[in-house]
Amino acid sequence: MAQLLYRLGRWSFQRKWWVLSTWVLIFAILGGVAGFFHKPFTSQFSISNTPSIEATHMLMEKFPEINNPVTAASVTMVFKAPEGEKLTDSANREAMDKTVSFLQDKLDGQFTDTVRFGDPVEVNEKLTGQIHQLYGRYGLPDASAEKDAETVRTLSSDETIGFTSFTLDAGESPVVSTDQRKIINEAMDLGRSAGLQVEAGGQGFGAPIEIEPMSEIIGLGVAFLVLLFTFGSLVASGLPLLTAIIGVGIGVLSIVFTTHFVDLNNVTPTLAVMIGLAVGIDYSLFVLSRYRAERQHRSNAEAAGVAVGTAGSAVVFAGITVIVALAALSVAGIGFLSAMGLLAALTVFITVLVTLTFTPALLGVVGDKVFSGRVPFLAHNQRKGKRRISRPTLGSHWVRFVHKIPGTAIAIVLVALGTLSLPIQRLEMALPNDTTSEIGTTQRQAADLLTEGFGAGINAPLLMVIDAKDANPHAPALAPYMSAQEAKAKAENQPFDEEQAARFSSFLYTVDSLDSMFTIKNAQLSGVNNDSTAAQILITPNTGPADPATMKISHTIRDRQEEIEQATGVKLGTTGLTAVQLDITEELSKAMPIYLGIVVGLAIILLLIIFRSLLIPVVAGLGFLLSVGAAFGTTVLFWQEGLWGLVPTPAPLVSFIPIFLIGVTFGLAMDYQVFLVTRMREQWIESHGVASGESRYNAVEESIIFGFTRAARVVTAAAIIMIAVFVAFIGQPLPFIKVFGFALAAGVLFDAFFIRMTLVPASMFLLGRATWWMPRWLDRILPHFDVEGSSLEKFLADKTHETSAKKR
Repeated sequence: MAQLLYRLGRWSFQRKWWVLSTWVLIFAILGGVAGFFHKPFTSQFSISNTPSIEATHMLMEKFPEINNPVTAASVTMVFKAPEGEKLTDSANREAMDKTVSFLQDKLDGQFTDTVRFGDPVEVNEKLTGQIHQLYGRYGLPDASAEKDAETVRTLSSDETIGFTSFTLDAGESPVVSTDQRKIINEAMDLGRSAGLQVEAGGQGFGAPIEIEPMSEIIGLGVAFLVLLFTFGSLVASGLPLLTAIIGVGIGVLSIVFTTHFVDLNNVTPTLAVMIGLAVGIDYSLFVLSRYRAERQHRSNAEAAGVAVGTAGSAVVFAGITVIVALAALSVAGIGFLSAMGLLAALTVFITVLVTLTFTPALLGVVGDKVFSGRVPFLAHNQRKGKRRISRPTLGSHWVRFVHKIPGTAIAIVLVALGTLSLPIQRLEMALPNDTTSEIGTTQRQAADLLTEGFGAGINAPLLMVIDAKDANPHAPALAPYMSAQEAKAKAENQPFDEEQAARFSSFLYTVDSLDSMFTIKNAQLSGVNNDSTAAQILITPNTGPADPATMKISHTIRDRQEEIEQATGVKLGTTGLTAVQLDITEELSKAMPIYLGIVVGLAIILLLIIFRSLLIPVVAGLGFLLSVGAAFGTTVLFWQEGLWGLVPTPAPLVSFIPIFLIGVTFGLAMDYQVFLVTRMREQWIESHGVASGESRYNAVEESIIFGFTRAARVVTAAAIIMIAVFVAFIGQPLPFIKVFGFALAAGVLFDAFFIRMTLVPASMFLLGRATWWMPRWLDRILPHFDVEGSSLEKFLADKTHETSAKKR
């Protein structure tokens, strides 16, 4: 592979304008196609083949006239009276009427659900009156009517908080359009100008999808400064940035084009930018650093070829680990997660291709001026052909220090990262909703007002659908309900339909069975379809959507659901946005251990192939578990528990952050492992396992120290760049990106400096010659890839020898 990449790098250097033009043309074409065919990104998360989605399908089949509760663009507007006043006061009712009338006039014809739309006081009277009337018609107890009427209230018991809700036709999008959002905001301003507090939320009125460009600018700016300190040259510092921008640009445009065929979540492109920028800059940095070393004794074209053949080989394997780690997210079987992983992997793949071709082409364009624009007092860049004076570096000092205390170094790393991992035990997960929105947003204030006026459960309703077509009229559980209906039919001299009575009895039995559960606030019959074969039951829990107790309630309801099905012969399902989100969170939790096993196993296999060592992969895998554990723990401390008050809105972590953090951290961790240990193995192969005699170290120690010294500066720069890029994304408005940026930065920090720079060399010092040991039988069956470039060196040496022979 090294020879193939050598030819690719040399060819790209020599055909520089062709290569650059091709990539720029691809960029331009994709930009035009993406701009023409793209569709809006969504803020929704969907998953197939879960109980809640199956229940949604059953609901839509039995009630085709209603909106899908999972994808409907629903909006809830909440009103609160001024201090000391009530919403029933005439002035406040007039303000609410103006607000509602404005919505009705401006959004005329765009409403698809208006059951709870209108003046909250008037709607409250209508809905509660209907409940009492319905229950009286069927002779149900007044106590049940009162309890159910309380649940459908749109006005709080103290009459200070009320709400109106409606669903808008938003086309193919589950969120309201920009024009609709503007009208809703203008309506809220009308109510506010009259002295009311007016807020809006709901799944159709989430915070607008925004991408803050300053994150990329800050990340690139810090990366440029790090590169400046690394190369000491303005020109050289700009090349990796340009390479990364081209690679990420093409990747993101590909994602935008994909929206024409697939619904993609709004975090997908931002995630691709985060990862693509970080690896794109780092990969180009590794190639450029090797080029700087090679050009001291080779022609520029030859140096570019060797740089791509050696550092490029490491880039390929590092890229493969990131790509496979991201693509392997598909094993969870979760559609939106698979799309995010595959498209982020596509961006990394494009970035690798750009690095291997665009970087040497740029080197061909700038030629000998690649390290021009030298900055005084920064990294010394000797002129080509001048002898470089070897000076001790921070890397050499550090690795020699670790060599003196390897056992202590390992103990410190284990204790530090192990301690930081402990908060994982308190990890809570949820999908974004109004109750976890940033404090101060109208969505969060709307949710808080609803909780204040109606209890936390109003933000987490569950909807049970009953298919009673096959209800058993002879079921003992239904006997009391059947007898009551039969007696009523006889008293009114009406015919008794046994099958219809069994269906209605199953509705009542289900409601009573659920209502008896102390974990829920209320369960009530909320709708029956036209032929009375199916019904809806609204279940209101006592807790909010992000509360872990709500997950337990969901499980308890499903356990009770099975009992009801067995007792009555009906088919039940629980759906609604809350149920779907809980299912997604649970599926992600189940997938995490499987995924973790896949990526750790993958790491061991890849590192076995690359380094021909049995113990290096084991140390690398265990180190990865430590670093990702510490990253998890630190993220829980700050973003979930609000340590030191640095995070304004602590909340459960977004459900797919953990599995993504595992995948991306794994890929990046293997990057540093490959780049660092490859240089050590190069030294080991060159020495043939024999000490040079020029130092007090044995052959193994020399390979570790000299290899570490060669790679430490570049790996340190790469890690700092990645950390800077990820930290910059904490400024993004999307909650997932904020937390993920922090978590990735923590993961890279722990892995690069604690694991790769400390634990790995310390372990190798203690292992001695066992570091590079592998059973012969295993060495024979594993494929061989010349990542170190030893075959390339032999190829170049033979080539030089042949050239010299011809000249003679």
